Amino acid sequence: MTINEAQVSAKDPFAYLATQEFIVLTTYRKDGTAVPTTVWFAYDQGKVYITTNTAAGKMKRVRNNGRVEMIPSDRVGNLLELPEIAGVAQEVQAPEEKQRAHAVLEQKYGEPFRQIVSQRSEGRVYIAVVPVA
Repeated sequence: MTINEAQVSAKDPFAYLATQEFIVLTTYRKDGTAVPTTVWFAYDQGKVYITTNTAAGKMKRVRNNGRVEMIPSDRVGNLLELPEIAGVAQEVQAPEEKQRAHAVLEQKYGEPFRQIVSQRSEGRVYIAVVPVA
C-alpha cells in the first residue's frame, strides 16, 4: 500500500509510521546542517520512540535542537517513497516513559533488540518524538 500526503492524518500524523521497520531520522547541528541517521523506532500512542547511547551525536543534536524530520527507509537508509514528517524530539526523563519506550521497541524488534541493548546497556537513553504543534 502506498501512502501519500493526504493519508497522513492531521489527528495522528505519525500513525502511518507504525507499519514501517526503519526511519531516517534527520537531526540538526548548531549551524543548521542536517544529519540523517537510519534508526530503529517504535510508534506508540502518537509518539515515536528511539533509543541510542547518551554520547551519540544524534543525542547531542537533539539536546541542542529538538527539531527533527523522519522518513521511512530500508535497513541501510534508502528512503522509501513515503512522506517525510516533522517532529520535536527530546530525551525521555520519566522512568515510566523510559520503561514504555523500551517495551514498545522490544515488542517490535524482539531478540535482536534485546541483544543490542544488553550488549550496550550503559549510557542507553530514549528519545521521544512528538508531532510539530
